[in-house]
Amino acid sequence: MAKVRRNLPVDPCPDDQDPDALPLVAPDSAYGGRGATLTAVVVDGEKAWFDEAALHGRTALEQQVRWLARREEVPNGRTVNPVWVYIRPAGGGKYQYYGVVACDMVIDEDAGVGHKSLGDHVNRLEKAMKGHIDLTLLDEKGRRALAEALAGYPEVLEHSRDELKKELGLPVASGAAPAGES
Repeated sequence: MAKVRRNLPVDPCPDDQDPDALPLVAPDSAYGGRGATLTAVVVDGEKAWFDEAALHGRTALEQQVRWLARREEVPNGRTVNPVWVYIRPAGGGKYQYYGVVACDMVIDEDAGVGHKSLGDHVNRLEKAMKGHIDLTLLDEKGRRALAEALAGYPEVLEHSRDELKKELGLPVASGAAPAGES
């Protein structure tokens, strides 16, 4: 197995996908895969963006801080919410946001410190992969920002379950499949 080294550039995936499309590995790809992927959206106040580096705890925000064991050690920090997003096929060549679960971390950029519970992040990531929708850690502006980021791929959001759309405050189509069906 190749050794991973810090601060080396990571070559982009050598596939022929549209750079504006979701980063999915199709089942017929020479690189394998099941047609599903896990990614993350970072919600910071009223802003949200897709950031796969969050899966490895390597976002630009996370690289700037020293992590402390207790939340109380970061009294002036602000809450930033990584949201785990599990994308899987919805049938007919379409995709859906299947599992979407928010977690949190506290970051004080001025002091260069932060706190996050790695165990909680892993447990919430597992929930996303099992198809759970849990946005309880997001406030209303965070949900709006997440909805806007997910709407960047309207065809994926359209094929997602009504439970997610309700959590995001989006209109729900009548006659859609019940939660849990894909």
